[in-house]
Amino acid sequence: MAKTLTEQGVQKIAQRFVDSIDHAAYYLDGEPKTVPLFRTMAGADSAKVYVYFDDTIVGEVSDVQLVDKDGDVVASTDRVFEKPTGKGLYIAFKYKIEEMEVETIGQL
Repeated sequence: MAKTLTEQGVQKIAQRFVDSIDHAAYYLDGEPKTVPLFRTMAGADSAKVYVYFDDTIVGEVSDVQLVDKDGDVVASTDRVFEKPTGKGLYIAFKYKIEEMEVETIGQL
């Protein structure tokens, strides 16, 4: 069993993931909405996407999803947040990129 990705390969996977995210979709009191991303970061082995709901958004925020540039939902949370007046809300999607050991195939 051997790992095949280099450290640079793992970092590139993280960077390409965050670069592929276009926006966040969510429901506000049951109505579908979208919001731009607040911040994205890729580290040596991590990908982080932050969504921020400012003080103009008030109500029940649910089903927050990350939508990529192809329009596909690539991550979501089923948590429900009560967003009060005058306060912001951050939601962070954080991932650690780790290669699992793979089986090498012998000669045929």
